[in-house]
Amino acid sequence: VILATGVTMDKPLPGENEFLGRGVSYCATCDAALYRGRTAAVIGYGPKEEAEADFLAEVVGKVYYIPMYKEPYHLAENVEVVREKPLEIVGEASLVGALRTDGGEYPVDCVFILRESILPEHLVPGLELEENHVKVDRQMKTNIPGCFACGDIAGKPYQYIKAAGQGNVAALSAVEYLANAERTPTTKSET
Repeated sequence: VILATGVTMDKPLPGENEFLGRGVSYCATCDAALYRGRTAAVIGYGPKEEAEADFLAEVVGKVYYIPMYKEPYHLAENVEVVREKPLEIVGEASLVGALRTDGGEYPVDCVFILRESILPEHLVPGLELEENHVKVDRQMKTNIPGCFACGDIAGKPYQYIKAAGQGNVAALSAVEYLANAERTPTTKSET
């Protein structure tokens, strides 16, 4: 696997990391069924996220949609648009209970955060980071065997020429990793 996703400068919303997998999700179409008949908030960072909010509205009981962009929105009638800035996800016993905004607090069972990119720590469990970047060696290897990273996600400078060079190194390293894996003999107990 080669991670070449760029880098997000967004900081996680307070409560986002704490409730990830326990009421916070990054995919409405993936996790909507878990919240059938409940109340959800969708924080959308672009107009394309409106389709997921509409889908969610068909499954859950109520949807609050918080657009983080200026363009006009086109949502199903049963989606309530909230033009406020999200401040914090709160809850008890590791379960989401509400979304606080600069205009109030909304009781919800889940919060879907739909960004263009995902924070590096949420890409692959156990991935070692340095600041907000994936830690790599000179061959673009991460701490996880068979996983490589290159470009902006691997650190500064954020320049296309660096990203292209690292991409080349990552590809060659991945090919070498696969070739070595094919040559490694397995014993009967390993098969």
